[in-house]
Amino acid sequence: MRWLLLCCALAACGVRLEDRPGGGGGDDATTPPGDDAPSPPPIDAPPACSNGRVVYLNFNGQTLTQQLSGSDATQNRASWMTIASGTAPRYQTNLANRNQLIQDVTDGIRAQLSSFPITVVTTRPPTGPYVMIVFGGTATQVGSRFGGAVTTLDCTDAKKSDLAWISDLVSPTQRVVNFAVGAIGFGIGLTATLDPKDCMCGWDNNCTSDNSVACTLSPMIMRDPAARQLCAGVTTQDEVAAFDAAFCR
Repeated sequence: MRWLLLCCALAACGVRLEDRPGGGGGDDATTPPGDDAPSPPPIDAPPACSNGRVVYLNFNGQTLTQQLSGSDATQNRASWMTIASGTAPRYQTNLANRNQLIQDVTDGIRAQLSSFPITVVTTRPPTGPYVMIVFGGTATQVGSRFGGAVTTLDCTDAKKSDLAWISDLVSPTQRVVNFAVGAIGFGIGLTATLDPKDCMCGWDNNCTSDNSVACTLSPMIMRDPAARQLCAGVTTQDEVAAFDAAFCR
């Protein structure tokens, strides 16, 4: 696994450059608080593949600990953190429509990954491996240098239980969904591209994604050679095959 941070080799992270600390949220960010009682989560299916690796969406708040030797979702440890520990609060905890928003994000991620052997759950698996995406809070609260989304680039997909984070400030729903798919991709070794509609656009490069539509994964696309995080010796990527392999090998 190779991990870089901009021009420094001090810590590992993946980023969306258009989302810096202090970035704005959507129009409903100021919606008055409503009923905080959680609705029943979507039905969680068993893993689709024999390796048991799933994607776990964590909307309930999570304390995280820095571990520079590599992230481990099963232990709530993240190698991209700049502080010893931090806590992401419950996702959009003050929104009146919080439960519906969580349902919409979950449905969107499942829909965009429906062509792959990937099971997406909202209940924490009892054992790994699983990719955990933590939703909620701001960069300061979790020790991210970037305001929108962060995870660790793992060029060989050596660490199977990746841990990513997405901020409350990311909106609307389609943008949140696209960030989640991109975070999974970065964690399995895909790097930034220059296609605005590709799911890897914006992952530590200067590409501005088109988040008005569902992002796509390509069977063959050029990696951006100017991206700030790269995998040595690789110039193209088969994003479809990478997702298939990561969850079924």
